[in-house]
Amino acid sequence: MTKQLSRPKRWEEAASRAVQALEELVDIQAEYQDWYDSMPDGLQTSATGEMLSEITYLDIDGAKDIADEAEGTGLPLGFGRD
Repeated sequence: MTKQLSRPKRWEEAASRAVQALEELVDIQAEYQDWYDSMPDGLQTSATGEMLSEITYLDIDGAKDIADEAEGTGLPLGFGRD
């Protein structure tokens, strides 16, 4: 039988994974922004240009701020250990 990690440990690990994933998305989003910016003006209104534009307008930084906040949140230990 595998012992489940405590809630605080699961929270910390999940928040850390979220921050890492969002940092990677920010990097990839910048690559898509570069691709969009290097397109001729006429192609920026194409289907590909529209999709690139949608990606570049996603508020990943805002989501990352929330994940950073979750990662730094003090968690209750319970049973008088707080």
